[in-house]
Amino acid sequence: MINNFFYITVDVFFNAFHIIAILVNCFGWAYQKTLKLNLVFLLLTISSWSILGSFYGIGFCFLTMLHSLSLDYLGSSNIPFSYVDYIILQKLGLSIASNTISLISIFLIFTSLSVSLKKNSLTKDKSLIWFLWISCTNWLIIVNKKGIGFMPDWNNIFISLTLIVSFVLIGKISYQLLRKNF
Repeated sequence: MINNFFYITVDVFFNAFHIIAILVNCFGWAYQKTLKLNLVFLLLTISSWSILGSFYGIGFCFLTMLHSLSLDYLGSSNIPFSYVDYIILQKLGLSIASNTISLISIFLIFTSLSVSLKKNSLTKDKSLIWFLWISCTNWLIIVNKKGIGFMPDWNNIFISLTLIVSFVLIGKISYQLLRKNF
């Protein structure tokens, strides 16, 4: 049996790393020194939610999975599919609907991405703005109806098109970054 100190250390590490990632995602655009890091973290987050989410469930976060797996290995964990749910509902004990937390998270991530794109001078391509707007709106609609963690049905045209638009958005932003010698 692994000692309690190691278990606590792993939990603290993942909590700290995840909270830092959330803060960089939401506010990294506000500081010149974290502007590029913000855009990279946002791309990783949206890629995890949509690309990895295509295989593991919409809204999938690889960091949450690593945290949960490590705690499961060390004992037991009670981390839900969404880390933000874990913090708000379990750690802080607030009474908010999980779906509301997911909708706010989506809105904040896409709002932060739009600000970050503007501050990184990547908004000259107007199609990028359209893909961003369509992705955000469609994800809000889908998550409002179905929640997160579900396996996408590729036969559902709305979900399929939303995923494709998100993939194109991620690709276009990545391409712009590579062209700028980011």
